[in-house]
Amino acid sequence: MIAIPSVNPEDTHDASVSGELRLASFLSGYLSELGFSVRLHEKTPNRPNVIAEYGPEQPRRTILLESHMDTVGVATMKRAPFKAEIIDGRLYGRGACDTKGPMAAGLCAMTPEVLDALAEAGCRVVFVGAMGEEKGNVGAIQLVEAGIHADDIVILEPTNMQLVHAHKGTLWLNIHVSGVAAHGSNPERGKSAILGMQAVIEMLNRQIAADRERFCDPVLGRPTLNIGKIEGGAAVNIVPDRCRIEIDRRTLPGTDYEEALSNIGSGMRKLCSEGVIAGFDLEIIKNGVPFQTRADSSLVKSLSASLARKGQRVETVGAAWYSDAGPLSTICRDIVVFGPGRIEEAHTAEEHIELDSLHAGYEVIKDFLVSNGKSKE
Repeated sequence: MIAIPSVNPEDTHDASVSGELRLASFLSGYLSELGFSVRLHEKTPNRPNVIAEYGPEQPRRTILLESHMDTVGVATMKRAPFKAEIIDGRLYGRGACDTKGPMAAGLCAMTPEVLDALAEAGCRVVFVGAMGEEKGNVGAIQLVEAGIHADDIVILEPTNMQLVHAHKGTLWLNIHVSGVAAHGSNPERGKSAILGMQAVIEMLNRQIAADRERFCDPVLGRPTLNIGKIEGGAAVNIVPDRCRIEIDRRTLPGTDYEEALSNIGSGMRKLCSEGVIAGFDLEIIKNGVPFQTRADSSLVKSLSASLARKGQRVETVGAAWYSDAGPLSTICRDIVVFGPGRIEEAHTAEEHIELDSLHAGYEVIKDFLVSNGKSKE
């Protein structure tokens, strides 16, 4: 699958490597040969989600394995991104870690024998290849809107074989501040949007400091703020009449993103009324809900047992990063992010996955499916 380019279109202008359609076609053929009923859910032209289903029409339980198909760009890679080289026990290539390696582990675990046993036990298996995860979890959101459902969901991502049962939400904002332009030799005749933005950043830091005092999750810790991008002004000799920042607020389960957004808006309006800034505009880039599955849920216990049976360390953790578990948690209570590979290798110039980790992930996922195939309760 590494040899099948599926770079997110926002990360490339090269049509020969852009988009998920090629990989979706491969997955459709592979899963059809296993006996899955496969359909392409295409809301974005030429960028389908793959939905494959196996088992009874009226199941007692539905288990969904999900993996995103898109990768980040390849411009910075030091090795051939689509060659899939094995060197010293590592598989190199774009997507090896994030997330074609974990996807392969899940696909290989679904053998005909395992699938038949699950069907006999009344379990329906759904495999989803989602588009657009890297730029806003677009495919997962589309599938939620289309009414997909399951009793248990395993999101295949490189978690270093840890069971991620919670992660923070994301609130990404574009904040535009306007000022009044003037000649740089007479700055008092204008109003600097850049200096105004300095006051905005100070206000945002005060707000996150207050929220970090108010909110703390025992698994995920406290909310965070990052000012990720800033740009403004037109020339060195002109008082800047515009400035823009992009911010990344990480939110916790049980907290209200609308409250955070309202507080930011109130702070901006106050700065306007005080004459610090001439005007402003807030734009939501992304609002991703957090997710949290109980550490003692049946899904976490089942995967923990599989890890133990395969001689792997059992660790249940939370994460600060974001995944398709966020949107999918709105339609399923029991959801876990799990897979071989280290998230630290994702998106890197020498992205790779350890073959030992890849095999261990396959073994654990297969054991998890086999154990569900033995239960008819």
